[in-house]
Amino acid sequence: MTTAAYIAKNPSAVKDEPFVAVRDLTISYGDRIIQQNLNFDIKKNDIFFIIGGSGSGKTTLLKSMIGLLPPIQGETLYGGTNFYNANDTTQLELLKGWGITYQSGALFSSMSIAENVALPLQLYTDLSEKQIAETVSYKLALVGLSGFETFYPAELSGGMHKRAGLARALALDPKLLFFDEPSAGLDPISSLRLDQLIVQICQALDSTVIIVSHELPSILSIGTNGVILDAQAKTMLDSGDPKQMLINSKEEKVRQFLNRAENTTTKAIKNNEEKKT
Repeated sequence: MTTAAYIAKNPSAVKDEPFVAVRDLTISYGDRIIQQNLNFDIKKNDIFFIIGGSGSGKTTLLKSMIGLLPPIQGETLYGGTNFYNANDTTQLELLKGWGITYQSGALFSSMSIAENVALPLQLYTDLSEKQIAETVSYKLALVGLSGFETFYPAELSGGMHKRAGLARALALDPKLLFFDEPSAGLDPISSLRLDQLIVQICQALDSTVIIVSHELPSILSIGTNGVILDAQAKTMLDSGDPKQMLINSKEEKVRQFLNRAENTTTKAIKNNEEKKT
């Protein structure tokens, strides 16, 4: 389904243009199709989860969305702009509006935390050294790392490392944040704190967040929207609010996936949603 065909089928799409729109997207590695026929919308200020089991293509979809893997069909539109069809200037402007954190944190080990956070500011702004230092201090304070400016990545705990990576992703005040498995390797308490921090950042910076994850507590507690990918079908099974999909998805496989860990949090959410209906 092309963009024009989608609008013809959904006339309200022009008036209610989503912040990010994925249309008939097919992604592959060479001849091997990873996911196909993906269609979903991300609204402004969503905390959007890309969900699925191992091998379903969650990170591959993220790579395509951040400009690292051109699709073989379809498009991802940012405010109506297709990144891959845009000229260099437009691509750079889009990239400057994105913050990206990787599973490993991807910090430069030879640079201090402050130097890591300062790097995007040095590359993409005309700020003075004093202004950069002030911005770095503010971003580190935002993620709870004040006083750690001179520390190196190897000197930080896993949770602190994740937060330092987040501070660098926030350096340019992005309106769109991408996370690849942010809770990977964290204990439950650190994972909960990171979830709370993501919500606070989203609200403070008026940002939209896209997260690759299979962590049900995070998905069901902070997610406002999402898409569920399937490795066997090589396409999406459903999309929408994860809490609603848990109860109301027409796809049994989706309900089973979201119910696979019947912990206290999941039961409480399910009971609450059933009361509303």
